[in-house]
Amino acid sequence: MNREPALTVGTVTAAVTAVLALLVAFGLDLTSEQQAAILGVVGVLAPIVATVITRTKVSPANTVVAQRTADGTVIAGEGAVVTAGIPVDVTVRR
Repeated sequence: MNREPALTVGTVTAAVTAVLALLVAFGLDLTSEQQAAILGVVGVLAPIVATVITRTKVSPANTVVAQRTADGTVIAGEGAVVTAGIPVDVTVRR
């Protein structure tokens, strides 16, 4: 989930739907209206929870100073003082 925090909405909604169906199948006495109300609340809360989780795991593009590409090259990000997208030397000098 750390690599794809936005998957949270679908995961939470699917899990609640499955658990609800399982509980009803095993005898939990819920009317159709109650099931719909529960799923409605989950449908509203899941995106809010996902937003809060996602915001803690990502950075706005204009604050990224450097990033690593798929091939391992480190390039300047939009928050860098050099042109974004060019390779940069990230060697630490002391």
